[in-house]
Amino acid sequence: MGEKDNPPVSTGRGDDGTTTLLGAGRLRKDDPRIRVLGDIDEASSFLGLARAEAGEGELGGLLLSLQRLLYRIMGDVAMPNEENSVGERDLEAVEEALARWRERTEIPREFVVPGESRLGALIDVARSVVRRAERSLVAAGYAGTHPQALRVVNRTSDLLFVVARNADGGSRLSKEA
Repeated sequence: MGEKDNPPVSTGRGDDGTTTLLGAGRLRKDDPRIRVLGDIDEASSFLGLARAEAGEGELGGLLLSLQRLLYRIMGDVAMPNEENSVGERDLEAVEEALARWRERTEIPREFVVPGESRLGALIDVARSVVRRAERSLVAAGYAGTHPQALRVVNRTSDLLFVVARNADGGSRLSKEA
């Protein structure tokens, strides 16, 4: 492939502290909407890191589905005048996954300090960034305009907490075998 076949990575237009957002023109990089998008993007990146560690099994599939869900939330935030794509079905799917993983995971009664396993620690980092994204959504005023997205993000962090405990060795299935 020649250089002309590759799309540009840098335009230099952001050097003034602004960025382009789908149909919104140029926004300052510290705009609340840009902060939300950055936090969600960072959460997805950490989920990707955990997914690379988890492999292609059930957990890897769950983490990929959560990454895709976060990208849909980013689309809703980026295009506030469009109909939201994240809705009740997404919330139900996250809650169902939470129930399935909770059923087969022992949760310690004591305060959890991340780091019992590499995979669990990676998932805990993703969980903490998802929590930051949740705070950013609230700070940017999306609780009223994107209530389902906010609820989905909240439940996603709960799901990641449980999945991290499972990765740390809290699987009921492995203890029963």
